[in-house]
Amino acid sequence: MPSVNWTDYLPTIAPLVTATVLALGGYFLSGRSARWLRQHHAPPAAVRWARLGISLIGLLLAGAVLFIAFGPLTVASGLTLSAVVGLAATLALQTMIGNVISGFILLRDRVLRLNDRISVGGVTGTVVRLGLVTTWLRLDDGSLASVSNSNLLSGPLVNRSTGDRLKGEY
Repeated sequence: MPSVNWTDYLPTIAPLVTATVLALGGYFLSGRSARWLRQHHAPPAAVRWARLGISLIGLLLAGAVLFIAFGPLTVASGLTLSAVVGLAATLALQTMIGNVISGFILLRDRVLRLNDRISVGGVTGTVVRLGLVTTWLRLDDGSLASVSNSNLLSGPLVNRSTGDRLKGEY
């Protein structure tokens, strides 16, 4: 049985390990910087953008290392890579895409407005925020509940505030 000389594989393994370290390093560094920004009372939008920017820099550096090591992609491998990435992104975002579509439907049908009193899935509260992905309810005890829009749409949703507003429409 022939022996394996690992040094023959080093030009392939080293860039892959370096790219992985850069991508993971960017992810962990973004988390630590987000924590630091939150401790220093930075606005939430600034924390999100900083985290996104640092993560993207890590991914771009990893991509640059791979591009330098292996060169540009051929058309076939580029199409294959884009198909795999697209499939992974679609599967990862499936629930969020469903919530966004449900949010559009809820907004289009004008079923909910701010300050409406609703009950859904055993939770009763006042709508304090309508988003594309979630709706926030202020409960009777003062706490907040986040309900996904797909849960609102799949029902049963009872809106106790519609009274005259939707009379004649439904």
